[in-house]
Amino acid sequence: VLILLLFQVLNVSALDSDPDPNNNPQWLVIKNLMFGDRKISPDGNDIVRLFLNTKADDASTVPIMVNGLIDQTPDKYIKTLYLVVEGNPSPIAGVFHFSPDSGRMKVETRLRFEQFSFVRAVAEMNSGELFMSERYVHASGGCSSPGAKNKLSEALLGKIRFRIDDVINYHQPVLVQMQVRHPNESSLAADFDATKTPQFVRKVAVTFKRKMVMNAEVDFSLSDNPLFTFYFLPDSDGELKVRIEDTHNKIFEKSVFIAKSDLDNSN
Repeated sequence: VLILLLFQVLNVSALDSDPDPNNNPQWLVIKNLMFGDRKISPDGNDIVRLFLNTKADDASTVPIMVNGLIDQTPDKYIKTLYLVVEGNPSPIAGVFHFSPDSGRMKVETRLRFEQFSFVRAVAEMNSGELFMSERYVHASGGCSSPGAKNKLSEALLGKIRFRIDDVINYHQPVLVQMQVRHPNESSLAADFDATKTPQFVRKVAVTFKRKMVMNAEVDFSLSDNPLFTFYFLPDSDGELKVRIEDTHNKIFEKSVFIAKSDLDNSN
């Protein structure tokens, strides 16, 4: 009896423990396809850090935040952030591109998880160096959950909202939250109509005065009504513009004029 009890305790502990992040078979395949034999520093906490709740209540909308820990300068900056949910049917949730005009690298969004999975943020420097931060998330069923609650009328589809911090000083990073109304549906949803083609956001481009702030290629691993939080670096008054394209080749655009010391620039 004691041996049986000991076996049960050890078995439960093994099930409760997270897998080895370095030897997970899914990651080894993805890593080889994306980066080949390039070295990835496994402890990227001086460069990039990933934050999220590892035991999510709703697998269809898990908030995630990735912070760059260095200033974006012409000499040294995070050029690309790869966001990987390795257990998802489409594991590359997003590839985000930045420049010194981003001011600071930051990505906040919401993800779907189809099964328990590592999520990895791999930061590529302008020098080509790679740094990674990862967490293991206990959530499942998010990609195949019914999408009926996400249906939108044609009038609401693609509506974009900005929420922008006040510009107190030029040449200081300003935080932007941007959201687009979109079902971001895939063919995996339990109630998906097989006579139709999936419709989800594919590309996002943000510019300030026509200079690139953030470009992204994203997938249906992002939750419905995709949310993006990021920084940009204003050097004077000007236009902040976002352009979004989905898999049905629909284009959604919105711009807002940014001026120093605006007291109310959210719309």
